[in-house]
Amino acid sequence: MADAAMDGWARTVGTSRTIRVSAHDIARFAVAIGARDEAHFDPAVARSRGYPDVVAPELFYVALRTGVFNLVPQEELHEEGTPRADLPPIAFDQAMAGETAADLHRRFVAGDVVVCTRSVVSTVRKEGRSGQLTFVSFQYRYADLDDAPYVVEHFTRIFR
Repeated sequence: MADAAMDGWARTVGTSRTIRVSAHDIARFAVAIGARDEAHFDPAVARSRGYPDVVAPELFYVALRTGVFNLVPQEELHEEGTPRADLPPIAFDQAMAGETAADLHRRFVAGDVVVCTRSVVSTVRKEGRSGQLTFVSFQYRYADLDDAPYVVEHFTRIFR
């Protein structure tokens, strides 16, 4: 029964949202991480480097992931801060970040329309020294309207 519940949950977590990246989004992220390259703030500098508008720092996809998928009303958050709908149907005491890997295909530029897609790739249960661990592997894909990728991220959460 638990595996059927987990499979059902994995199918419901997959979602897709479309957003437009703004120059303000890029500048805000750049300031937050201390990125000072003028190409993040000045369209003329970005154009001189071959971009049509200001270009985002390489890790900008992290802001998309947290902003697109994690902004929910407070009452929809689990006590550890994750949206309840994103949590597997298991009892756990602790949620931890596991492995993260990202394939960076190209940079985000102000004005880009990005389709942000999240899916569960796998769920694996293992017995650890402290009890049962559940590993949930997600794929976050950021692509344009023609499905050409900007970034494909693989992110694992570990529940104990």
